[in-house]
Amino acid sequence: MAHFGSINREPSNLEYFFIRFKKTAFVQGPKWGSKAVVLPKSYKGLKDVYESMDQETKVYLSKLEPLLSDGKNYEIALAYCFMKLEEGHHRALKCGLVRIHECDSKKVDSELEKQHFTSDKYALVFKNVFSDSIPAQAKDYLSEAQKIRNKIIHGKSTTDPKRREAIYYSLEYMKILGAFVKEKTQKNPYGDLRGLKGKKTLLPAKSTVWMLKGFGLGEKTNQAIA
Repeated sequence: MAHFGSINREPSNLEYFFIRFKKTAFVQGPKWGSKAVVLPKSYKGLKDVYESMDQETKVYLSKLEPLLSDGKNYEIALAYCFMKLEEGHHRALKCGLVRIHECDSKKVDSELEKQHFTSDKYALVFKNVFSDSIPAQAKDYLSEAQKIRNKIIHGKSTTDPKRREAIYYSLEYMKILGAFVKEKTQKNPYGDLRGLKGKKTLLPAKSTVWMLKGFGLGEKTNQAIA
């Protein structure tokens, strides 16, 4: 029997779920605005975060699951997460350029391959393409993940909990950015992009080149268009 408010009663199944995970799998993390982040405190909690993702995203991150099986491969798991996260950055722009602006898919691929994005440039191009910025909470998650990842890259010491945090933050970033892009384009950059063109008639390759330049791709520009 548990005490809820002024009533003694058995907790519901949902309440049991939150009680169990509060005790065994998660711990409160930093607070951004009015929302506190709840961090996984074991590899089991981290695996539950992975399992909660959309099926298409789990397929996209298919090599991550075995790396979360025992908590011994956090550095490898984090490197894999960032590789797929950054691959998804290109895929996100492609979703917008093809689905919203009807750019030629092959030309988009070739131009994106030439790019060397800084964080600021990517944010600018993203806003130009989607007429909206990357969600603030997603940027917070990515910033926290990058701080820990950068320590590892530069040979500084980190702990298992910190590496686990970074993986969690990167997964949450992909969830939020993926949902944002899917709402705009009906395609998740961290998922299956087959059928991206759909029934659209896309622009010719030459017209696409000029369109991409207008969005800040293919030339040195820092000008926002929206």
